[in-house]
Amino acid sequence: MEAQARPAQRAPSAAAKEPRRRRDDLILDALERLLAEVPMRELDVEAIAAEAGITRTRFYAYFTSKNDALAALLRRMGGILATAYEYPGSWFAGRPPHVRPRDALRQTIEAAVDSWWPHRFVLREASDLWTAAPEVREAWLTAFESATTQLERAILRERELGVAPPGYHARRVAEALTWQAERLHFFAWTEFPGAMSKQELCEVSLEAFMRMIFLADDPDPEAMS
Repeated sequence: MEAQARPAQRAPSAAAKEPRRRRDDLILDALERLLAEVPMRELDVEAIAAEAGITRTRFYAYFTSKNDALAALLRRMGGILATAYEYPGSWFAGRPPHVRPRDALRQTIEAAVDSWWPHRFVLREASDLWTAAPEVREAWLTAFESATTQLERAILRERELGVAPPGYHARRVAEALTWQAERLHFFAWTEFPGAMSKQELCEVSLEAFMRMIFLADDPDPEAMS
């Protein structure tokens, strides 16, 4: 009696190889997709749950409200946005001595704006809601505290190197630049008439950084040593 041939083993599909995403991440994915279409004020938990393929009751097993979910989405994005500050050669991480400040800053600012842009609808809502929603406020201020601290350290580094001149309190300069950028980006994220384009945001941010930190167009770092 002949042995029956075994069915051929199927190769695992690409989807099967991918790790399953956590349910809370799926909810946050759904929220981000919806925010690209409608503002937060027009969303309710029912709509977010439906987009995530779960019930409203199931949503509350993970988040207490839609604002709580937005705050969690902002915290998750923190790691994504931080890469714009920490990549090798970043002006924030440490400018190589031979690289001119303007070149280093331009590359870093463009990397930061590029990393924010795909998430601009989430950032738009956070920028609009943080003064009114305590959950969002905590996440938003935490993100800006981190950005401000990194900027302050970079300013102090440039001053210690003698490339940036001694100037006004570094922390206050960092706060001014950070919150100025937040307002300019908010206008762009909300698509107000007359708002700056993505490229204009990069250019004006570069000018603001150069003028406030270095008090110059582009100091020669090697001439300062």
